Amino acid sequence: MMRRRSVWQAIGVTILCGTGSMLRPLCALAQADGVGGFVALTSNYIYRAATETADEPALQLDLHYYAVSGWIAGLWASNVRQSSAAPTGVEFDPYLGYGRTFSDQWSARLSAVEHAYAGTNPSSSSDFTEMTGTVAYRSAAFLTLSISPNTLVQNDVYGYNYGSARRTALTADFSLHRSLGHALSANAGLGYYRLAQQYSNGYGYGSAGLGYEAGALHLDLSFIGVSGAAHGFYANGEACNRLIGTALWHF
Repeated sequence: MMRRRSVWQAIGVTILCGTGSMLRPLCALAQADGVGGFVALTSNYIYRAATETADEPALQLDLHYYAVSGWIAGLWASNVRQSSAAPTGVEFDPYLGYGRTFSDQWSARLSAVEHAYAGTNPSSSSDFTEMTGTVAYRSAAFLTLSISPNTLVQNDVYGYNYGSARRTALTADFSLHRSLGHALSANAGLGYYRLAQQYSNGYGYGSAGLGYEAGALHLDLSFIGVSGAAHGFYANGEACNRLIGTALWHF
């Protein structure tokens, strides 16, 4: 099937900006109309600058159906691991979204994702829902706002667990993408994640990276940095400065 550039491809570049949402659902390169997806191998599954695999590699898969009307539905999956001493689990993220192009310069997307976990680490009790809106300008600048009304928070105080609660999490991301010619591209991004916890209410993160495109293959190398508040937000250093490499093949 012949491909053509769509609103989903324009917004899709944000997966490789390293702003903490590497290879998340609804960011895959979409076909004009029909089934598509990708297979990716990344040196570290990073979500909002925090590792989801205990700094180990991740194999990630996406399969979706895109309609020319702007609707897309699919399933994204990845291995996950909370710590090096814990067993490996699987995250399954079914998603539904709608994208629209307003002109040659502006496009937008709304989406809903259910983050579901299989296994014991993390367990299904960590499942949460997220709604996201993205506005893109000329396939070069992307502003994304997300809200999750039911994110799980563990009430740990000095190593003692006092139960858990569901709270609202908010995220704002701004990403830039620029072609450098010769199949090369530059990406940069800034983001902020807010979720009220015992020792911290949120943290900022950012990234800068280079991408290389060769047909259906995309290679990316990104440096991801975090603010000092991230060290208080995560007890075991899940969020820190890192260099991440990813190879992605889309179809």
